[in-house]
Amino acid sequence: MTVLRHYPPGVVLHTSSCPDITGHSAPSLQVLQAVLKYPSYRYCMCTGGGPETAPYVVVERIDYGDHLYIPKPGNPPRDAVRALCRTCRGTHGPAQQDDLGSGFVVAKPGQRR
Repeated sequence: MTVLRHYPPGVVLHTSSCPDITGHSAPSLQVLQAVLKYPSYRYCMCTGGGPETAPYVVVERIDYGDHLYIPKPGNPPRDAVRALCRTCRGTHGPAQQDDLGSGFVVAKPGQRR
């Protein structure tokens, strides 16, 4: 039986030497840790596309700003409580306590993407 869960908003995974995050002191995580904690992730081009070239990553949180939950078309992940949001790729569930520290990089709206 699959346990359903809420997905946090999507993040971007970078190498610690990525020029997009220089000057920030974000903690590095093993890529598997980051992927399990933030299943709505995507890789920055700096990683080369996966854990083979970037075994440790820096998690960049994206500030999606205020937005309404609009379901993303297609099938949601099997363990998601509902379809992912079209904007942030989260499920808009209750706020989740972050146990990975406060050193994450946060992109400001309009800064990237």
